[in-house]
Amino acid sequence: MKSLGVWLLLLVSFLFIHSPLQTPTHWQLIQHKNILTYGTRTSLLSYFEVGDDIVGYEYKMLKEFCKQHNIELNTIVFKNNGQLLNALHNGAIDVAGGHLSITQERAKSFTFTEPISQTAINLVTHYDYRRLNSINQFQPLVGQLIANSSYEEMSKNLEDFKPSNISSTAKDSMFELFRKINKKEIDYTFADSEIIDIYQHFIPGIYQPIQLSEQEDIAFLLPKNRSEDLIDHLNKFIQSAKATGKVTKYKNELLTHLPQIDIADTVTFFDKLQTEWPKISELVMEVAYELEFDPSLLSAISYQESHWDPDAVSISGVKGLMMLTESTAEEMDVLDRTDPRESLIGGVKYIRMMQAKFPDRISSTNRLLFALAAYNVGFGHVEDARILAQRAGKNPDIWLDVEPYLEKLNNPAIAHELKYGIADGKTAVIYVNNIMTYKQLMTWKIQKERLFHYKPNIL
Repeated sequence: MKSLGVWLLLLVSFLFIHSPLQTPTHWQLIQHKNILTYGTRTSLLSYFEVGDDIVGYEYKMLKEFCKQHNIELNTIVFKNNGQLLNALHNGAIDVAGGHLSITQERAKSFTFTEPISQTAINLVTHYDYRRLNSINQFQPLVGQLIANSSYEEMSKNLEDFKPSNISSTAKDSMFELFRKINKKEIDYTFADSEIIDIYQHFIPGIYQPIQLSEQEDIAFLLPKNRSEDLIDHLNKFIQSAKATGKVTKYKNELLTHLPQIDIADTVTFFDKLQTEWPKISELVMEVAYELEFDPSLLSAISYQESHWDPDAVSISGVKGLMMLTESTAEEMDVLDRTDPRESLIGGVKYIRMMQAKFPDRISSTNRLLFALAAYNVGFGHVEDARILAQRAGKNPDIWLDVEPYLEKLNNPAIAHELKYGIADGKTAVIYVNNIMTYKQLMTWKIQKERLFHYKPNIL
């Protein structure tokens, strides 16, 4: 039987929460639930899943805030700003983020924290119009803006800007609008300079010739009613995080997750993402689920191998989505290399077999990179490169230490040092780096479409 003291405590808590004379504040309710619910959209700046990690400086800040107050952070990802703000208005979430700027329209319904960052709204266009320097020159061109955004609000308030062919979208993300510009399906959009600077790392052919606004504050949004104490706590944390450099630290961490496009052909990739990926996506998801394999990695390898063409055949005789050799297919029990399902399953089996050949002491990330290189150039040649690295005083268990020695395998002058002879190690390095670039892009694509909810145990 519970003690009288416990029953009294429960009674007091009940009366505190339900008494009409003492309605709890927003912060008190959060403390009672022991959960702060954060709503956002998928964005590299706010919330983005990369393998088992989550990036986005907004998420990192709120995670640290919750840790300091010994409460849990629950994140809900919304498809568009309309759904996000409706959820905040209806009390389904406590805090809204997603790189939201402080605007007069939003201030009518919500309240804001201290600014967490600053950005300007710029016009984004493609190569053909990169030299236009007046907003009026874009009036007859094809534009598209994110619905329920500060960009849409700005477009209505720009003096003398009367576009004849502009629309709003609640379906497309900023990433997808930039891709449309890259493909010249639309001519322009509006976006935050901070977001453009990030996406320019891996979407070529987008330009920001015109700054449309002064620097604007980015902040978290909260309900207007009874949120004063929650705002006070958040503001104190934000002020401290900015003063101690934590916000800058979280932003810099993001840069380590950006794809490198100096080698990978992302223009062709985005074309195939639109034309070929929809034909094969469900099968890739299905096989990845069945084999507990990372779907973004499987989609990236199959793209690198065949550009998602099940009937692909190379001059060397490799075939199918995963471009298996006849001997590899036989070893992996693949009867028909041009059968997409068999090819995907065979490819996963072969990657895992390569991973298993490397010592267990090697970290899972490095073992994956070595396995990908072995998939391309052969296990023996990767071992030769590891031996060369070790002889040079490098760590043979770290990919970045071994990578330069893979490239040396092309040099006939060192053939006598190699157990397995010369090989095209340079191509193997490009192969691995391309796959990791495409994997990051596919991580975003799959996460955005919410096609896959299983979290595999491997990279």
